[in-house]
Amino acid sequence: MSFFDGVSTQSVSAEAEKRFKQFKVGANSARISNIEEAVSKTGKDMLVITFANEDGAFIKHRIVEGDYKLKMLYELQHSFGIPYGETDTRKWIGKWGVVVCRAGKPNDKGHIYNEVHYLQPEIDAGNASHHQEPSRHPTEDHPVVPEGYDFTDDIPF
Repeated sequence: MSFFDGVSTQSVSAEAEKRFKQFKVGANSARISNIEEAVSKTGKDMLVITFANEDGAFIKHRIVEGDYKLKMLYELQHSFGIPYGETDTRKWIGKWGVVVCRAGKPNDKGHIYNEVHYLQPEIDAGNASHHQEPSRHPTEDHPVVPEGYDFTDDIPF
C-alpha cells in the first residue's frame, strides 16, 4: 500500500476547497458570526468581530481602543444595521452587511491573505431587511424636492 493510494488532483483540490475559504478582494455580503472582547498585543482593549459569508469563509476584523475606535464602531453599526448605543454584542450576531476586502501584506512565510478594508451597508432591493433607502440630503447636483411640489408654474419666463 502506498501513501498516495486514492490521491488524485481532483481529490486534493476538493479537500483544499473545503478546508480554507477566503473572502474575495472587493465587496462580500457577510453576517456577524462572533464577537469577542480581547486585549491587543500592545495592551489595549479591543473587539474582535468575525464575519462569515454564505460560502463558509470567515474573516476577522479588530476595533482597537484608540483614535479610530468611534469611527470604526460607527462604520460597523451603520453598515450592519445595529442601533447606535447598543452595547449588548450578543444582539449583533447574525446581522448582515458588506465587508469590503483588499489583499493584505505578506506574512513571515510570504503568504498573502485578504483583510477587511472597510464596511458598508448591504443594498438588496429584493429583501427589505437589507434595503437602504436613498439619501434625502440635498447635494449640489441633486437637491431634494419636497413631495407634491409642482414645477409647471415655476417657469421664470
